[in-house]
Amino acid sequence: MRPLRLVLTAFGPFARREEIDFTCLPPDALFLIHGPTGAGKTSILDGICYALYGETSGSERSAKEMRSHHAADDTLTEVEFEFALGRKRYRVRRSPEQERAALRGKKEQRVKIPARAELQVWNDEGWMPVVSKTTEVTERIVALLGFEADQFRQVILLPQGQFRKLLTADSREREQILEALFATETCKRLQERLKAAANALERQAEEAKARQKTLLEQAGVESEEALRARIEEATAQRSLLAGEERHRRAEEAAATAALAAAEALARQFEERDSARAAMDKLAATAAAIATRRRELDAASRAQLVLPAHANFEESSAQRQQLAEQWAQAEREAEESARRLAAAESGLQEERARAPERERAIRELERLEGLREAVRTLDEARREAEKHARSAEAAATELARLQGEANALTEKRARLQREIEDYAPLANRVEAMRRDLAQQEQLLQLLRKLAQAKAALSAHRAEEAKYRQALEAAQTERLAVLARKEDLESRWRSGQAAVLARHLSEGAPCPVCGSLQHPAPAMAGEAVPSEEELNAAAKALQQAEAALESARAEHQAVLNRIVGAESAVSTLESSLPPDPPSLEQVNARLADLERDLVKALEAAKRLDAAKAEFQSCEERLAALGPALEQARSRTETLRIQAATAAAQVRERSDRVPEPLRDLRTLEQAIDAARKQVDTLADRLKAAEEAYQQASAAHAAACSKRETLAEALAVASSRFDQSYAAFLRALQEQGFADEAAFREAMRSPEDIAALRAEIQSYDESVAAAKERLQRAEEQVAGKTPPNLTALKTAQEEARCAVEHIVAQQKGLEERIGQDRKTCELLAAVGKELSEIESRYEVMGHLAGIANGDNGRRLTFQRFVLAALLDDVLRQASLRLRTMSRGRYSLQRREDVADARKASGLDLEVFDEYTGRTRPASTLSGGEGFMAALSLALGLSDVVQAYAGGIQLDTLFIDEGFGSLDPESLDMAMKALSELRQKGRMVGIISHVDELKRQIEVGIEVIRGRSGSHVQVGAVG
Repeated sequence: MRPLRLVLTAFGPFARREEIDFTCLPPDALFLIHGPTGAGKTSILDGICYALYGETSGSERSAKEMRSHHAADDTLTEVEFEFALGRKRYRVRRSPEQERAALRGKKEQRVKIPARAELQVWNDEGWMPVVSKTTEVTERIVALLGFEADQFRQVILLPQGQFRKLLTADSREREQILEALFATETCKRLQERLKAAANALERQAEEAKARQKTLLEQAGVESEEALRARIEEATAQRSLLAGEERHRRAEEAAATAALAAAEALARQFEERDSARAAMDKLAATAAAIATRRRELDAASRAQLVLPAHANFEESSAQRQQLAEQWAQAEREAEESARRLAAAESGLQEERARAPERERAIRELERLEGLREAVRTLDEARREAEKHARSAEAAATELARLQGEANALTEKRARLQREIEDYAPLANRVEAMRRDLAQQEQLLQLLRKLAQAKAALSAHRAEEAKYRQALEAAQTERLAVLARKEDLESRWRSGQAAVLARHLSEGAPCPVCGSLQHPAPAMAGEAVPSEEELNAAAKALQQAEAALESARAEHQAVLNRIVGAESAVSTLESSLPPDPPSLEQVNARLADLERDLVKALEAAKRLDAAKAEFQSCEERLAALGPALEQARSRTETLRIQAATAAAQVRERSDRVPEPLRDLRTLEQAIDAARKQVDTLADRLKAAEEAYQQASAAHAAACSKRETLAEALAVASSRFDQSYAAFLRALQEQGFADEAAFREAMRSPEDIAALRAEIQSYDESVAAAKERLQRAEEQVAGKTPPNLTALKTAQEEARCAVEHIVAQQKGLEERIGQDRKTCELLAAVGKELSEIESRYEVMGHLAGIANGDNGRRLTFQRFVLAALLDDVLRQASLRLRTMSRGRYSLQRREDVADARKASGLDLEVFDEYTGRTRPASTLSGGEGFMAALSLALGLSDVVQAYAGGIQLDTLFIDEGFGSLDPESLDMAMKALSELRQKGRMVGIISHVDELKRQIEVGIEVIRGRSGSHVQVGAVG
């Protein structure tokens, strides 16, 4: 990873937008980040780390705390970092959760803006988005760089106070770093797969044994041999049952045959009885069939009379219809005669009203002559009303304008008084806002200070608790150690007594070889067993683990106390001398807020009063001419209204008073015209009614005569058809028409009667034949006893079924037992194969996962070899910087069997010829060792194909702990990196570095925030 550009906005000490263009530095630059204390040098590393991971370089400050105190309220905190990874360029933007003033509404209202992040990649079309959520950006950065945030701070960005973490990390932490750098996850996956395969084989073996046990339990036997013996016993029993089944089946066949013969004979007797019953039933219906025969004969004769009867019915209906029509025509002729007489009388009456029609016409002509006079009168009235309304409206407008002028005069006086009342308080708004902002800022500082002090108190209370736990763990460890040493001492002392118990006269002593044993050792105290020694060793390991855990927890609490004390000190330095209490600030804030609300209300009302006062002035100035014009117009309209009223009175005298309204006159004309039209219409209607009545009477008389002639013809035809009908009745033997109608049937009924009689005759013949045949079959035979035969057959069948059920049970049990034997054989074969495979796989998995003498996993073994390469490169630089005294090497032995090992480091001291932990180095020595390790790691990673590229290294402080010669050696080592095309950035106050490094980034501190400048170091 090579940095290209970093932009910090409202971040740390940088109040505005500050851009650092790393491309302005040489590609193999060794550059210095310098500036006064507190200017923001470390904030540059914080910005890089925050942009990538959302954390600061020291992970001691949250992203929210990195907002610049100098930044304007409308400037948002944001970091933008552009970097190259191989041939690709990436740009990441990130901003923390923060607040700003609302864009609308009250200025003091705050709006919370959530945290945001975005990752982009450059291609031919420009910057293209990759991901845009905070967590997704962090995950993608980890995938691209191959580092978590902690590993990034240990390998590439070495922050102040954490520079030696890679050097002093334990095996597990160093394993995570090396795994990411050298991409050895394949080794880890291999050992995990071996372990998973061994575990799977173990589970398969357990499952196979469980299946064996389940199969035997389901079979109800203890072993496979017992199951086979049960199969042989059941097979013999099945052979015996087969012979008995054959005997029982023969008995069942004989009983079944006897029952079938008896049932056939019983059915013959049942057929005879059924035939007799059928004959008896047919004999009972013989009388009814005879009646049906007589009914059919009468119906057949009635069919021959039907044509004459139909002709008679038709002529009778026709005569009846014509008689009714003639009677109706007679009535219509009489009614038309009456209507003709009435129409003639009405016509004479209307002709007598001729004088009334003449008077109506003359009245209509008189009314139409008044129409023009009334129309001119109506126009004069409308004109007079219009002038009157105009005069009234003018008077109303004059009164309105005069009232408005009076109201505006009063309102102007009132607004003048309000302006004088609100002005003093409204002019204090800005001053009150400044006081309120200062008090709010002071309140925030006091609250943070209270929280920081509370946190400090809590951490101190925790420190006492963890210190007691640490002391208890130390005491416990000493007690367990003493116990273990006591047991070992007793064990060693007791070994002589144990050996003496096995001595015999004449046999040589295994220690001294003597054949005589005059005074063999005697056991005093009880000799501890091997189990007791192992338990004591395990207890010591547990006590040491508990002690280490307690020491780590206590140190963590001490670190928190230091951070809390620093926060309290920083906040106290930000407060004014003798600061007020929270209660006093809150009370002052409440008073200021109330006063500000009143002042804002006064300012609002003052502005409104001034605007209204100006509006009143303008309106009053405009009302003067309008008032004068309204007065003149009102007087003119009053004169015009009086003239129009006089003209109305003069024209009213020309028209009768009831008809002076044009609408009334038109209504009178319409009424007169309707009277004229009504009288004319009545005369015309009377004439038309007379003509219609005369024509209708003539038509009715003609129709009556025609129907009279038709009725005479129909009566003659009726007499002829009746005589023919009477002759047909006599010929077919019917006494009268009633007897004929009683015998008459429909064709369907006749067919049904004929079919019923025929069916009866056929049934009688068939029943006689059936009875004769049934009596012949049972002649000389006796009915059988079916109940006894059925009982015998059922007993034989049950005996067969019982034997078959026994055989089926045996077959199922034999089959199940044989299937169980097959399954047991298959499981046994499977278990044998699993055990054979586990002998190989379990051994490999154990070795690969650390079950070996060195407790090294396969991945850690590979990483150990890689770490040896790193340490060789690091030792070359460390021996140079330490003038041949120190070199780094990997610890071969297992220091603590409870912890992961194999990647622990130690320092070999040429002066003493011994090794010692890296943590025992002094500050300057530790810095040189850590720097050598970082540079050696960079060399080896670059040398391995597929490794992560470490193009850049940032170092924050540490050079001040070196003497001039060591500093010169360190600078030579860093210069070698520059010659290999890598970029190294150093943050330091050491003046000697300014003379040796030519280019750098200068951080310039100012009262309103810091600025950066890239260029030569001077």
